[in-house]
Amino acid sequence: MTTTNLKTSFNYIVIAALVLTILLQRQCAPGVAPQEPVIITKVDTIWKKIHDTVKKNVPIYVSIPTEPGPEYIPSSNLDSLRKQYLLLRDKYLVKNVYVDTIKLDTFGIVQVVDTVQFNKLKTRITVQDYKIPTIIKETTIIKPADPVRQLYIGGNLFGNKNSLQIITPGLLYKNKKDQIYQANVGLNFDGSLTFGLGAYWKISLKK
Repeated sequence: MTTTNLKTSFNYIVIAALVLTILLQRQCAPGVAPQEPVIITKVDTIWKKIHDTVKKNVPIYVSIPTEPGPEYIPSSNLDSLRKQYLLLRDKYLVKNVYVDTIKLDTFGIVQVVDTVQFNKLKTRITVQDYKIPTIIKETTIIKPADPVRQLYIGGNLFGNKNSLQIITPGLLYKNKKDQIYQANVGLNFDGSLTFGLGAYWKISLKK
C-alpha cells in the first residue's frame, strides 16, 4: 500500500469518525416514545347456588279474643251437643298447611310452608332455591419490558456470480431509543482494507 493510499485511507477514517460523532450526538434527541402499559379488563359473573330448607317454630305474637257465633253456643240436646263437640274437636286438631311461593325476579324462588294446628301457627318452613350473581372485575396491567442496550458482532460477504470479493466483519450497537449504529472493516481479496460506519433509526408504521 503506497503512501498516497495510506493518506487517503486515513482521511476516510477521519471523515467517518466525524460522521459517527455527529450521529452519536443525535442520541440526545427524542427517540422512540416509550410504550404505554397495556390494560386488560375482564368482567366475569359467578353464580352462587343457594338451596336450603329452614324450619322454625313461630311463637304467638298477639291473641285477640273474639265473640263466639251461634254455631258455638252449646245445644241443650245431648245428641246435638255431642255433634258440636266432635265438629269442634276435628277443627281444632286438623293441621292446615299453607304453601306460598315467592319468585325472586329471575334469580329463583323462596317457598313458604306454614302449618296451623290448635288454632296456632305451629311451624314455618322456608325453602330457598335461587342463585345470586357475583360480578368479578379483574384488571391486568401489562408493562412492556424496559429498553436495554444491545451489542451484536457479525459480518457480511459480498461478491458476484463468479467470485467472492470482500468480507466485512463488524459490530452493531443498539441503544435504548432503538437507534442502531454500525462499524465494520472490509477485507478485499486483493489485500486492501475498507472501513464503514452506519446508522439506522426505527420507523413507526401505523397498523
